[in-house]
Amino acid sequence: MADDQWFTVTKLDECTYAISEYGHWENVHSYLLIGVKEAVLIDTGLGIGSMKTVTDGLTDLPVSVITTHVHWDHIGSHGEYQRIYVHEAEK
Repeated sequence: MADDQWFTVTKLDECTYAISEYGHWENVHSYLLIGVKEAVLIDTGLGIGSMKTVTDGLTDLPVSVITTHVHWDHIGSHGEYQRIYVHEAEK
């Protein structure tokens, strides 16, 4: 993966990955859940490294993003994804 210097990827089980950004003081974590027809990324991190490069390296499935909330450390790579879901109050 191109951004392996910034991200730490931990396989939690057969379909779940933690994608961590330990290089920042907040130790930001995103999670990729791989299903049968598509994958879901929970939060896109800081945007310092390319989250899409990481998710593309982990799955060939289309990836949708679920945003827990819109703080800057959770939406940094939103621009790399087409389908982003966020609560109406957070838009």
